Amino acid sequence: MAWIIAATAVVVAVTMDDGLLPQIAAALLMAASAALLIAASVKVSGFARIAAGAAREVAEGELTERLDASSGDEMEEFAREFNQMANTIEARVGIASQERSRLLAVINSSLDATVAVDADNNICFANASVLTLLEKRPEEMLGQQFAWLISTPGVIQGLRDCRVSGERSSHVIERPGRRYLRAIVTPIAGGGDWTSLVVFHDLTDVKRTEQVRRDFVANVSHELRTPLAAVKSVIETLQSGAMREPEVAHDFLTRADGEVDRLVAMVEELLMLSRIESGDMPASSAPIDAADPVSSAVERLRPQAERRGVALDLEVGDRLPRVLGDQPGLERAAINLVQNAIKFTPEGGRVAVTVVAAGGGVLVTVADTGVGIDPDDLPRVFERFFKADKARRAGGTGLGLALVKHTIEVHGGRVEAQSDAGQGATFRFWLPAANIASPRVPSTAVPAE
Repeated sequence: MAWIIAATAVVVAVTMDDGLLPQIAAALLMAASAALLIAASVKVSGFARIAAGAAREVAEGELTERLDASSGDEMEEFAREFNQMANTIEARVGIASQERSRLLAVINSSLDATVAVDADNNICFANASVLTLLEKRPEEMLGQQFAWLISTPGVIQGLRDCRVSGERSSHVIERPGRRYLRAIVTPIAGGGDWTSLVVFHDLTDVKRTEQVRRDFVANVSHELRTPLAAVKSVIETLQSGAMREPEVAHDFLTRADGEVDRLVAMVEELLMLSRIESGDMPASSAPIDAADPVSSAVERLRPQAERRGVALDLEVGDRLPRVLGDQPGLERAAINLVQNAIKFTPEGGRVAVTVVAAGGGVLVTVADTGVGIDPDDLPRVFERFFKADKARRAGGTGLGLALVKHTIEVHGGRVEAQSDAGQGATFRFWLPAANIASPRVPSTAVPAE
């Protein structure tokens, strides 16, 4: 339009009277200039609307939005600068998003439950481990009061003190099922709305280990005190005049000899356990027939079973793979299991020993029809010196099953016990075949038959 007006002005200037020419030409030129400015303004206004829309898209997270930088006019430079800015923003947001994802993955991979709260004790963040340790889903915790999650007064007070004084505090709390957690309350510096962080660490295994250690000390004291007291009593009785009565003296000396034998057996088994645990007594790497040590143990104990009126059966499966093992050690483990089964099976009962191929190895099962084991005692039957009441009355050192467990595990195998009180007990241990690489420490249940 502007160029048409300008052309018209030139034509008029050529054809009009010389007196009016200057005025008309000037008016037409002014009109042409105004038209050019109006067109440029309209063009800029349209580009501005496009640029504003693109900026709004970028601000709302649409980081791929770009302007056309090929117009060939003065707007091209602005478009290029805008696109460069959008590229930089997209790259930086990508880096920040990647770092956030990595940090979140690390936090969620932690075994410790982590919870962040604001100044009003509202939960702002929770990692994935809260489901395992606190049995709550992270998404359902957000916005809830911290007391809804943990109402222990010490932890609540620790959060208050953390906000007021910035002090870090630690609290041990007990959860249902005899689970113990340590809650560490820490202030968050520069965390915006997040003012405090509470990290929960599972102490259940530590507490259980402490309990086992206390029980071990108590049991050692008890097991040593009993035979030592008996020997001391025998000596005092003999000193008081029983030596002059041959039959009485012989009876007391026999008792003392039995108690000394028990002490010697206990010390030897403790030393053996210590050597196995420290690695000073590694299992032999020679391939052997797993049925041989089990069969030998059964034959050695068959006279004992017959004296007690207990049937002792052995069944060996076909095509058993050879295992890498120490035959004397495995025979000793089998003797412990079979001897216990005979000991706690009443007259007329039955002990069944089977050796079969299973799970890429050999599975040995010793099942009896005896008094059984209380379900509460089952998790602890392989602990040193742990004996249920019925077993304690029957004597023994309380180290046999611990030796079985350590012997089987040092061979790369696994062991388990199943029982119901009064319904008999079943002990199984599994050994890997000689051509199978197995972990030293068991991680799964014994393969089923």
